[in-house]
Amino acid sequence: MRTAAIVLIGNELLSGKVADENAIWLIGRLRALGVQLRRVTFVADDAQAIGDELIRVTTQVDDVFTSGGVGPTHDDITIESVAAAFGVPVVRDAELEALVRGHFGERLRADHLRMADVPAGSELVHGGEIRWPVVHFRNLWILPGVPQIFRAKFDGIADRFRAGAFFLRSIYLDADEGEIAPLLRRVQAEHCVEIGSYPRIDRAEYRIRVTVEARAAGPVDDAVAALLDGLAVAHVVRIDPAAGSAE
Repeated sequence: MRTAAIVLIGNELLSGKVADENAIWLIGRLRALGVQLRRVTFVADDAQAIGDELIRVTTQVDDVFTSGGVGPTHDDITIESVAAAFGVPVVRDAELEALVRGHFGERLRADHLRMADVPAGSELVHGGEIRWPVVHFRNLWILPGVPQIFRAKFDGIADRFRAGAFFLRSIYLDADEGEIAPLLRRVQAEHCVEIGSYPRIDRAEYRIRVTVEARAAGPVDDAVAALLDGLAVAHVVRIDPAAGSAE
């Protein structure tokens, strides 16, 4: 199973001055691609903190996606932080420099060219209709924080991460979690599935949504059948009729 982490960089996120939009969007996209997300982290504009987090997560998952800190201002320190953490210099990429110069033209300032800097050893990955490539360093994918650009850049490379679908069914219950906990524990132990239990207090129709998911439809259907065998009929409000792709 392909795994991933998201690292969101910026003081503005931690102070609440800017509400993050990228993580919740990318969570859905990774899910649709069949990638198992293992971690989402917020990190301040601090080179040591950024580096420490990236060193840690890059050893734990297949792909790490960063968001933010790649512009021309003083607090855009993602590139420098990555380079320092992995012990490589920052270099100016000729292709990115040409793009920056072409984009800004007569408005170009020296700080704009910081957007052409990359950690040595990076590759530029092109995809989709956007002209600006994604900087890829080891298993890091360095993305901007601006949501529209973040989404466009990821969508341009998304097919690289396609890993098959998750299959999901839900059972909606009028029951108490304590009553069904032993059954959920037993069925998960006996089947190759992941079972979740999510109580709701704002739905008159049901009190618990139980989800069953796996990388294939068969185990999901088998586990749902085992759950229904163990549940009181009066507790079952409704069930999804068949395993479907979980996006």
